[in-house]
Amino acid sequence: MNASMMNHAMDEMDMVTGIRLGGDRIPVSQLAQAMSRPMTNNHITISNSSVGVLNTGDLAKINAVITITEGSDVEELGQNIKDFAQAVLDSDEVTKEDKHDIGELLGTLSEQIAGKRSKPVIESILKGIEDRVKSVNTLWAFAEKIGKLLSGLGIIS
Repeated sequence: MNASMMNHAMDEMDMVTGIRLGGDRIPVSQLAQAMSRPMTNNHITISNSSVGVLNTGDLAKINAVITITEGSDVEELGQNIKDFAQAVLDSDEVTKEDKHDIGELLGTLSEQIAGKRSKPVIESILKGIEDRVKSVNTLWAFAEKIGKLLSGLGIIS
């Protein structure tokens, strides 16, 4: 619903100015379709110890971006986000609060990858993730790989 409202606001701004400023709109129908599937989590395995650690909305966003990116230029990025989210859930070295925060950041990163791809927003999200995982080598490797993929795709510098 928020993505639809953002698209509408951008359309209104274009109409008022008379100039189409461009920029991709968020693919609302694709996100809705991916998120409306039954909440069977095909991509991330949640065990009893990690139930409730990540918000189901964030998991839905991550699942949606993995589904949407299949067969696209960012498919490898989607898979790395999935693997990273799974590693965060499985990690004993990260507090529940940090797991929750990382989950929110990954959910927001997923929205950005599937939508407008705002460079400063993505860079800020990635920095927030890196700050939370810098002391955990396995998670740092995932964050570093995601950063390299984003850079290689020209999404960030």
